[in-house]
Amino acid sequence: MSAYDPFSASNISDLVRANLIDGQVRVVTHEGVQKEFKESFTWGSIGLYARTMAAFANARGGYLIFGVTDRPRIATGLSVRSQTAFDELDRARLTSGLNELFSPEIHWDSSLYRIHGVTLGLIYVFESDNKPVIARKASQAQNANLLEGDILYRYNSRTERAKFPELKRIIDDAKSREQKSMMRHIEELVRAGASNAAVLDFSASTLQGPTGERVLVSQELLDKISFIREGEFTEVEGAPTLRLIGDVVPTNTITLGNERVVMHAMTTEDVISDFLDQTHGGDPREYIRQAASGSTSFVPMHFYRVAAQMTVAGLIDYVSDINTRSQAKAKLLSRLRAGETMKVPAPSRSQQHLSTVMRRSFYERLLNGDVPSVPFADASEAKSFMDAIRSLDDALIVDQHEQLIEILKHCFEQYYGSAGPIADSIRRAACRIDEALYGATEPPE
Repeated sequence: MSAYDPFSASNISDLVRANLIDGQVRVVTHEGVQKEFKESFTWGSIGLYARTMAAFANARGGYLIFGVTDRPRIATGLSVRSQTAFDELDRARLTSGLNELFSPEIHWDSSLYRIHGVTLGLIYVFESDNKPVIARKASQAQNANLLEGDILYRYNSRTERAKFPELKRIIDDAKSREQKSMMRHIEELVRAGASNAAVLDFSASTLQGPTGERVLVSQELLDKISFIREGEFTEVEGAPTLRLIGDVVPTNTITLGNERVVMHAMTTEDVISDFLDQTHGGDPREYIRQAASGSTSFVPMHFYRVAAQMTVAGLIDYVSDINTRSQAKAKLLSRLRAGETMKVPAPSRSQQHLSTVMRRSFYERLLNGDVPSVPFADASEAKSFMDAIRSLDDALIVDQHEQLIEILKHCFEQYYGSAGPIADSIRRAACRIDEALYGATEPPE
């Protein structure tokens, strides 16, 4: 919302001038360029209101005033039904309706106003900073009377399609604003220096640097960004205002030919999820860095090591040089240096504990090439399957890895966030598959 307060005492003191005569509140104020009276407020006439609101936005802004009759102009106030509808005005619903009919967005606010004991409803429309506001489609619903491409304008007390002089002035003003905006950008470019500046193009979702290299910015990231509109200093409904320093910090990218897609800040879950998808976004060393800096050392590592063309010795050196206080780094280095395997012995036949019996059942099925279908009955059953994977030989995992990874992906999506034990089993099973597929692989000399 603009810093301008349309409902301050100074702004509405003369908005509706009226005299109390014979028990009636007779309005002496006339409709005009910035005022229009309505007897009542009803959702059935939203199209008509939207038409007037677009005209106000293209002119100098203005008020829709509900609760005043026409000829004679008497402030009867909102009926109980109308006041209830106005009190419960669904801002999101009205804004959505306006956005369906017009572009760019119409900014507005609402309030109640008491005069001589009667209550009026007020909707104030701010003058648009991005004229012209144009009808996106034809609509006759709710008295809108719109044709696609209509540009409405407020003439004295009438709403009409813009005539040539006003339309030319709107277009000339838009050109002037564009030129001023361009000059501000150029001034900032000169101040920062061309070699230190980049251009974020929202229409193309790209960030282009001084060398000409383009970075494709994901829509997920763009959706988190909204700038304060010129002349506005408070947060509006919708996306949160961007704090220019330290709000959104992408740490990895996906290479697409000569372009890259900026992703969100990486997490341990990303390291596991991308391994299960057998992909990596950008530099695989960033996944290794996250693994060493995260909350657990039990994450797939060799897949990213091979992608980064590192030897195991090179991986140890790289992890050793990572500056982090996380205990995961020390544990990861200990496992790598000792050559520890994630493989565990086959489940015992002699023990009859339920979890052991279930794990043994899955293990024997996998030995016979019988990979179970999903979903599992519950998290406990899924955990037993994850644990059974760790007892398989490398050759069997390699032979069945596509099916195993698909089951692991299902369990990750279904159970990873639900409980610690199943999450740990999923991580260790992923490590075992990673070890079997890539542990012995070394990059070419």
